[in-house]
Amino acid sequence: MANALAARWLPVLEPLGVSRPGDVGWIHGANRSQALLGALSDPKVQFIEGDISLVGGEIIMAHPLVVESDLSFERWLDLTVAAGKGAKLDFKSPEAVVPCLTYAGKRAAGKIPLCANADILAGPGGDEALFKPDEFVSQCKKLLPQAFLSLGWTVEEGDPGYTEAMIDAMLELLVEIDAEVTLCFFAGYLPGAWSRVEEILEETEYTLTVWGRIRDRSLASWIRDNTPAERCFYDIQWRDGTQIHLALS
Repeated sequence: MANALAARWLPVLEPLGVSRPGDVGWIHGANRSQALLGALSDPKVQFIEGDISLVGGEIIMAHPLVVESDLSFERWLDLTVAAGKGAKLDFKSPEAVVPCLTYAGKRAAGKIPLCANADILAGPGGDEALFKPDEFVSQCKKLLPQAFLSLGWTVEEGDPGYTEAMIDAMLELLVEIDAEVTLCFFAGYLPGAWSRVEEILEETEYTLTVWGRIRDRSLASWIRDNTPAERCFYDIQWRDGTQIHLALS
């Protein structure tokens, strides 16, 4: 049944005090101290996403093309662990993966829910991925097996959307992977791919992560009405960056 959540996801959800992915409250791009500290003290936020970049030989919390931050990865993670929130490590630089997974394995594994994310395949309108898919998955499995994998495609707005070939390439990559996997779909392109995505939910134990900024309320309504909160994380925002707690509103 598409809406049934596999028991393997419960260790991710139970420490956060929720029973389904759709009830997880996210904060997106908490890359500076002010944003992170606000999220850590917000009871509506259970999972904190931060972008990890290697800039000038230093690993910092920043989303390209930003090249400065007042947060190192180590401090970002340490503060998140201390607050008992989940941490989504959104990698933007392949060179940062091994040192950050190693640090997380020592300081966060077994203490908080963890998620390792990267865009590993080229997607709608997107550039070629910076990450080698097999290498990224292997590194995560070896160095931080406690983290669930969050895997997506590079995306730019203005494209017709996900093709069957894009989706099939991801599924083929995951055939031999025994891990908790959430597939990341850009909100604006999800309706066009929904019939195929529904098949994935029927045939696998994967969850979805619906992400991105939403221009109009009709798309938010479509997502609320058509996607199962039992299988979907919602990391979406209005155009001004305000986080939408979709399943709770």
